[in-house]
Amino acid sequence: MQIFPPPSENERLKIYEENDKLYSGDFHLVWRDLWDLQDLQSVDSTLSTFFPTPYGQRKLEFNWFLVVCNVYADFLVSEPPRMLGGTSNEQLTLDNIRMRSNLDVMLYRAAVNMIKYNHAVLKVRFKGAEYKEPGSVIENIKPSIWFPIVNPDNEDDITAHVLAWTFTEQIGTSQAKLLKVEIHEPGVIFHRLFWMNGNVIDHEVALNTSRKYANLISSVDTGVPYPLVFAMQNPTDDFKNIKNLVHELVTRIIKVASILDIHARPLLAGPDNMLTTDMETGEDALLLNGRFFPIRDPQNKPTYITWDGKLNSSFTEMDKVTDMLYKVTDLTPAALGDYSQGMQVSGSAWRRLLVRTLAKTSRLRTVFDIPLKRMMQAASVLDFNGRVPESSVVTLHTIGWQDGLPRDMKEDTAVEQARKNSGLTSKLSSIMRLDDCTKEEAEEELARMKAEIPDAPREQSPIGARLRNNGRQPRADLTPEGGEHSEVMK
Repeated sequence: MQIFPPPSENERLKIYEENDKLYSGDFHLVWRDLWDLQDLQSVDSTLSTFFPTPYGQRKLEFNWFLVVCNVYADFLVSEPPRMLGGTSNEQLTLDNIRMRSNLDVMLYRAAVNMIKYNHAVLKVRFKGAEYKEPGSVIENIKPSIWFPIVNPDNEDDITAHVLAWTFTEQIGTSQAKLLKVEIHEPGVIFHRLFWMNGNVIDHEVALNTSRKYANLISSVDTGVPYPLVFAMQNPTDDFKNIKNLVHELVTRIIKVASILDIHARPLLAGPDNMLTTDMETGEDALLLNGRFFPIRDPQNKPTYITWDGKLNSSFTEMDKVTDMLYKVTDLTPAALGDYSQGMQVSGSAWRRLLVRTLAKTSRLRTVFDIPLKRMMQAASVLDFNGRVPESSVVTLHTIGWQDGLPRDMKEDTAVEQARKNSGLTSKLSSIMRLDDCTKEEAEEELARMKAEIPDAPREQSPIGARLRNNGRQPRADLTPEGGEHSEVMK
């Protein structure tokens, strides 16, 4: 008897589910011990009439999980990477794959998934003639339906990728629960369908049992020497590393906010003759937007009770926890928009402030680089084998990753001018770097620049030069180098 999902994967799937809730800010669904006003009601019943709102509706926390995901995704792929083919056909193939896959958005979501789930799983597949736009696409896959088969001798060697998920469908007069399985091995994909009895796999059924998969073939040769599923793992488990720190920070924020709420209404003390008796209940009370403490001395005047919460230690702890969060996540205040209290800094100075953040972004980029090259090659093979018009097999050697930072054009131009003046670069290369363009585009721009330069003034004839010198020829014995009278200078 086989159970789905496999019990060995329950812990990983549970982490995915928790991380989803943390990313959405639903902390109370993960951390049941968050301190709240409801805990105070058992101490002072008078608070219940003032603060009946439960924690689940309070949104005071600063969602560090969302911030970490979005900041690193922005640095990694907010500027789309450049992918250049060797020929016009290769470039056309790359552009078509990119357009069909909505690749820039897909990569951003994959980057968020890699931080959120600690895994990003992508799949290359071919859309056939039944689609309006046939051809290969690259898609994001939920890590919760991905089950890797690992080589026991090498945990980094995944021999096959299994994608499996359950769904319900009306079959005959009953609502059936089915399990769809895709097994991706080098060069081949296997499709299977199973009948489920609760969470138990009962038996295998034909693919045409489900209308959704009636046209699928049980075994498909891909023509690609590696699986069409690509899994990328985050080098550091960010959510796990910051979970305890964020829990402490959220708890402290909620406590401070609740204490401030408790003392938000005025507290008044005064003689008890200020009280009036409710004719229905017989209780003495004072109609006041706050709380009143009667004093059995009519000589005392009404006075407000002041309160000093002494919350400085709480704010100090929050600052310390925030500082630790910066260190654990490799973020800096500048990465969140804090540039030295509003002072304008140059591009190079900003990069120095972001050195740790950019270093971690570089590690994430390394994880993405090779799989993305293999994905684009696999997609081009599927296009070529599927006879997509004007397609060809592409081998990407280099991907032009961007850093996601706004450019300081004034500083970049000064650097390029200094390199040009010192003979360390050409105008063509400078234009390519400054305008972020191809060689052909830079050559066109250089040609336009040359066409706009006015003709240089013609050189004067020797006669004109003599006229400017009042007819006097320069003396040979005054020349700095050589000449028949060079000994005179010595």
